[in-house]
Amino acid sequence: MQLDYDKLAGLGIEVKDAEKEVLVFHSDEIFPSTCHELSLAFDKPLKFVFSGSKSGSLIKQTSKKEFFPSFDQFSSEEEFSKTVRTAVSASDENDAPIVKLLNNLLSLAISRNASDLHLDVNQSSLEIRFRIDGVISTFASLERDVARMLTTRIKLLSELDITERRRPQDGSMSMNYYGRIVDIRVATLPVLDNERIVLRFFSGINKTSQLPDIGLKQRHLDAFSKVISKQAGLILVCGPTGSGKTTTIYALLSSLVGRGLSIMSIEDPVEINLDEVVQTQVNEKVNFGFAEGLRALLRNDPDVILVGEIRDSDTANIAVRAAMTGHLVISTVHANNPVSAIKRLKDLGLDKSILAECLLGVFTQRLLKHYCPECKHISQGSAAHTSSTQISLAGCNACHNSGFKGRAPVMSHLLIDNVVKTQIERNPSSIKVENEMLEEAKDLYAQGKIPFFEVTKVS
Repeated sequence: MQLDYDKLAGLGIEVKDAEKEVLVFHSDEIFPSTCHELSLAFDKPLKFVFSGSKSGSLIKQTSKKEFFPSFDQFSSEEEFSKTVRTAVSASDENDAPIVKLLNNLLSLAISRNASDLHLDVNQSSLEIRFRIDGVISTFASLERDVARMLTTRIKLLSELDITERRRPQDGSMSMNYYGRIVDIRVATLPVLDNERIVLRFFSGINKTSQLPDIGLKQRHLDAFSKVISKQAGLILVCGPTGSGKTTTIYALLSSLVGRGLSIMSIEDPVEINLDEVVQTQVNEKVNFGFAEGLRALLRNDPDVILVGEIRDSDTANIAVRAAMTGHLVISTVHANNPVSAIKRLKDLGLDKSILAECLLGVFTQRLLKHYCPECKHISQGSAAHTSSTQISLAGCNACHNSGFKGRAPVMSHLLIDNVVKTQIERNPSSIKVENEMLEEAKDLYAQGKIPFFEVTKVS
């Protein structure tokens, strides 16, 4: 394959064919299709080096990022299969085959937009699973002998205790993937005679998302604009785990940046670093929980406070007190709808009249999987399209045979007016909220964008 070097230069890419590998110097994010073309042109491993600037010679501008752990190399399934075969011969976690195996595995997970990577050890093998668009699927089965070396390698990179296998541990690491930093949260869990590890990926590219970028209907955007314009009060975003609450609350904070406000957060953990936001992380090891963190934040002159989650009565009472004393408080609650969220706070011991006075709005959401645009005509004509229970789709190469590509939110919201305040004080169960999520899901189904079993998730 003949490369067009002038075209590469126009994209801010310079290639240097070294003895054992090909160095690709780039000044911006590289599309996977470009990486694939480069891999076809050379019969050597590719090493991507982010230069950070398009001016001058890219080779001369290499910085310390060149020495960042080399997770940013392009990897194909064929390359991964080769490293799997050689990994069996490794003697410890620092051997090149294990290092390359992990690098390729992370590269493949991120290129597929996986949110989580699971490493499960059973009696005969190491099962590697990806969670993509909310669905877990098995990607590969490896020799069980590789498991301990691979998990130890991950623990070393995430600064965990490699000798401790009897209790759970939490850590993190970062990687450079085609010029953008991806943060990875690592959690270990002892299982029988081995360890289970889950890696969760957070891409720094999300920190620029604004409310209009996350796919909400205009009526919800208008409601958000109304509540965040207030100087004080409590805003709740609700839904089960994996419903997109974190994306929404970060988009809310991003919308408040640049308004001359002091914005602070207490989170568990800090998932995306936001510029101009003071972010604090819960640390239970030193008894620094949400309640303690929220008390500390209130002494630091905030205008806006993000509380990652209201879990207990102490946090709930302090959050409401902050909302009553001139602070705009944004938080999340695990609840299925706005009425359930209000009942949840009431069950945590909050006074109904105080809650009615400080609450500005409650927003609840879900994420629904959308058909892959490349093969949706096949999915729409299958039995799965009209089924009320989940049925596997045929899929194609573009969606890795899942049939889905991406997820989008559906939402219901409740703004607190005088009528709702009275209902909260007297009987929260009497509050009537239109199930806008269901109507939005039905509309997506009518447009042929989702199967019916996605609609049943919000009915």
